[in-house]
Amino acid sequence: MKERLKIYSKWLTPIGEKDRDEVHRDGDWHESFHCWFYQHEENRSMIYFQKRSDSKKDYPSLYDITAAGHITAGESRVGGGLREIEEELGLKVTQNQLNYTGFYKEELLFKTIKDREICHIYLCPYEDHMKLKINEEVTDVVQADLEDFLSMLSKKRPDLIARSMLTGEDLPLFRSNFCPHHFNYYQHVVQAILQTR
Repeated sequence: MKERLKIYSKWLTPIGEKDRDEVHRDGDWHESFHCWFYQHEENRSMIYFQKRSDSKKDYPSLYDITAAGHITAGESRVGGGLREIEEELGLKVTQNQLNYTGFYKEELLFKTIKDREICHIYLCPYEDHMKLKINEEVTDVVQADLEDFLSMLSKKRPDLIARSMLTGEDLPLFRSNFCPHHFNYYQHVVQAILQTR
């Protein structure tokens, strides 16, 4: 069964439903759930990225939001989000663990896809007892220093070192290894995490 999404006008008024492929073909505005996991240590903050599988249709093998997905027609934003977290990370979290930070309208326009998303951005604290059980859509989850990530985005440094949560290996990652979100989107996420300290 095809995934049906609600579509919206540029003023965020609901105007109907479409199949996901048609939404990306036509460039319709639609809602998505973005959940960023983070952790504060004594003198630094950490942010978590999932590595998308090599077989993903969009942005294969790139590092992206810890857990994210489309909100399907008839599904609540939080309900859909909790489903995505469990599907992608194997974690059962509750609504009380999520902190809504607002939405960001993002347009990513390429030859093969016109992705206009109303990104509802949530934060969730990562706790050491959490055990990740990733599925075939995700090949790894890595932890990176938040300040290093911001410095890389600002081109003050060429790369950062991230640690795999599955193997413990340290990985050098460059800006080109990450999904192409707008700088202002990433800035929103970084500032929201810093405000939770």
